[in-house]
Amino acid sequence: MNRSRRLNLLACMLLAGCAPLLAPPPAPTLDPGLLNSIVAQTANAASTQTASVKIESPTTLPTSTLLITTTPSEIPSLTPTFIFILSTPTKPSPTSSSSSGGGGGGDYECEVLSQSPQDNTVFSPGVDFETQWQVSNTGNRTWDKDNIDYRYTSGDKLHKLAVYDLGKDVLVGKLVDLIVKMKSPAGTGSYSTTWNLRMGKETFCTMKLTIRVK
Repeated sequence: MNRSRRLNLLACMLLAGCAPLLAPPPAPTLDPGLLNSIVAQTANAASTQTASVKIESPTTLPTSTLLITTTPSEIPSLTPTFIFILSTPTKPSPTSSSSSGGGGGGDYECEVLSQSPQDNTVFSPGVDFETQWQVSNTGNRTWDKDNIDYRYTSGDKLHKLAVYDLGKDVLVGKLVDLIVKMKSPAGTGSYSTTWNLRMGKETFCTMKLTIRVK
């Protein structure tokens, strides 16, 4: 051992022997408020560190939402269709008749163009008058005056004669006036009579009259 170390050791031994016995330092007294403050600071520091840590959350797969859009079929609207029928006043067509039932195209046909007196004419009882029908030959054959006449067929007997000869031949498309002498009945009421042209056993061209007696 060298000299320097020996001197230092000796100095220490002297100091230890001479120095009074020193008491151990007292334990530090902790302030409760100071302890709470330390705990709070520690907690704040921990929360700050936790907040600074970025937590990676697992990637969430997007949820696909299936949207089904249904477009309602357009129902065609029913548009009411209105049909307006306008009645046009027309003159009543003359009466036509034929030996074949008035179907047209027959050998013997006629069209009644006018009548006098008109139906429902009022007469006093027992009055003499004449009825006249104007007719047209609309058939395919001439009315021969020697073979065709007009006669009473049915209804009330207003006539004085039941059969009349045709006064002339009537060509196709020509006119003729058929006149019958009549007399109103004695009793009041409504009376009707029917007449026809006749060729052999065939009758055609129906003519009717209705009168009233008051």
